[in-house]
Amino acid sequence: MATEYDYKASCLKRVELGEEVNIEYSGHRPQSGDVVAVRITDVNDNYRELDLEGGELVDLEEGDIVVGAFGNRAGVKGYIGDVPEKIEKGDEVYFLGSGGIFGDYESSAKELQDPCEAEFLGYVRNGDEIRNMKHYGIERSDEVTEDVKMVAVVASRMDAGKTTLATRLIENLSEDYDVGSLKLTGSARERDRLSMYDAGSKVSLDFVDAGIPTTVEDPETVISSAKGLMNYAWRENDLDFVVVEFGAGLISNYRVREVIRDLDVKKSIFSVCAVSLDVMGAYGLKEVLGDMDYRISFISGPITDTTAGKKTIEDNVGIPAYNAFKEEQLDEAVKTVERDFEEL
Repeated sequence: MATEYDYKASCLKRVELGEEVNIEYSGHRPQSGDVVAVRITDVNDNYRELDLEGGELVDLEEGDIVVGAFGNRAGVKGYIGDVPEKIEKGDEVYFLGSGGIFGDYESSAKELQDPCEAEFLGYVRNGDEIRNMKHYGIERSDEVTEDVKMVAVVASRMDAGKTTLATRLIENLSEDYDVGSLKLTGSARERDRLSMYDAGSKVSLDFVDAGIPTTVEDPETVISSAKGLMNYAWRENDLDFVVVEFGAGLISNYRVREVIRDLDVKKSIFSVCAVSLDVMGAYGLKEVLGDMDYRISFISGPITDTTAGKKTIEDNVGIPAYNAFKEEQLDEAVKTVERDFEEL
């Protein structure tokens, strides 16, 4: 059945759709990345922004028909939910993520309240085939085949300031180097990737470009997606190095730890920049990364907003602390990454 829709979510940026989509319900078992059409039936004013391709945001309204994807979410400061085990036309689903992620709802951070509700209209088809994001993604890989060089930005938890640090580093490093950017873990949304691109990246890609809506997936899928993106970005662009944001916390269901401890990925990382909200988070990052034989180049984030926080990090964690909003400290952070690169 051909159906007009109001919005195409950003998670489908690589999926070409016409002004109408063919939707049909079948006995198909729901899978992560399945392209679906839903009608919004109840709106949560605290979380109603839908991210469109190119980063435009719109507020969802009751009655809006949205084309998005089934996906899993497990953010400590967001929504927790999963791809439905089974679903029928007319069943209720929930708006789990701004990038257009829908599924069953389990719980959320208290400030968010319950998510927007939607009616499942059906799967979006391409001929006889149900569309899935994986059919449109950059090819995944079991190995890193290119000589990729990466700066990793990791954090103790989500919403700690990773994108801010990555963006400020790119702004400065791109003056003297050809820099690319990747976001290898997280939940679909254009904002972070576009921020890094606008800061001066020659190329900016994320896991959505590899065909997955979030990285709350089995580790093999996330790791092979990361390697495919690394290979593609390096092969298709003349780069000195890539700044990589690892969305969510180092220890999380978003598979950050699994990706960075992969030996192929690890050999590509020459500098690790960590972000934390507090001293214990910084200490934990040092310990967990140290267990994987990583050395943190410096700590940034809200803990470095004050001289007391900065000194506490340096005295008790033993790692330089730099604030990305203070130019003199940012200069030191940039110089640190440059020294790491020169030592390759």
